[in-house]
Amino acid sequence: MNLTPHSNQNLPVQDLPVVVGITGASGSILGFRMIEVLLQQNCPVELVMTEKSLQVIFEELNFKVSGQEKSERIIQHLGLPSEKTGLLKVFGNHELDAAPSSGTHLTRGMVITPCSMGTLGRIAAGIGDNLVSRAADVTLKEHRKLIIVPRESPLNQIHLKNLLTLSQCGVCIIPPVLTFYLKDFQSMDGQINYTLGKVMDQLGLAHDLYTRWGNHTSSNNTPELVKTP
Repeated sequence: MNLTPHSNQNLPVQDLPVVVGITGASGSILGFRMIEVLLQQNCPVELVMTEKSLQVIFEELNFKVSGQEKSERIIQHLGLPSEKTGLLKVFGNHELDAAPSSGTHLTRGMVITPCSMGTLGRIAAGIGDNLVSRAADVTLKEHRKLIIVPRESPLNQIHLKNLLTLSQCGVCIIPPVLTFYLKDFQSMDGQINYTLGKVMDQLGLAHDLYTRWGNHTSSNNTPELVKTP
């Protein structure tokens, strides 16, 4: 493997990139909102999307990720200022010689959101045959933070065993579960923010995606649960 030299070895930890993997599970909005939140915090992002995820992204977000200028197109899609483009690098899933495939390339950690059961199985089995699974394997072997947002329901025994295997290896597993106990969460955006806020906490990055318990209003103003029609 002919690896290119890496240029981030002397960066302070706050300037290290977060590797973001987006796979073919439903919930591509979680991955794109993750990128948006990180870039808003001026955190560099190294993005890898699986081939299947490109189809899901188009179907769910009506956004076709193609061409050479992927970083620019994603920044425009997210509505971020053009100066954020320099913080985003996009790698093809086939690029096994890309920077995130090497442990000598320093990162803050990796987030896979959403994570399909196929990708989950590859990582649990140590199969690094694409950049998403290889970067995850590198994150594990270098004892960096690996966060997985698995998206499947219901879960079978194979899924659960793979999740347990990764948990025993120190992987933080944050499924996108529903929560209702504060007004912040009583919308689709609120539910997404809840999951992303949990991820940001694990990365050690500040955020204001929701009101933290203890900073909410008094019990006399307890929010009502979302009403179904």
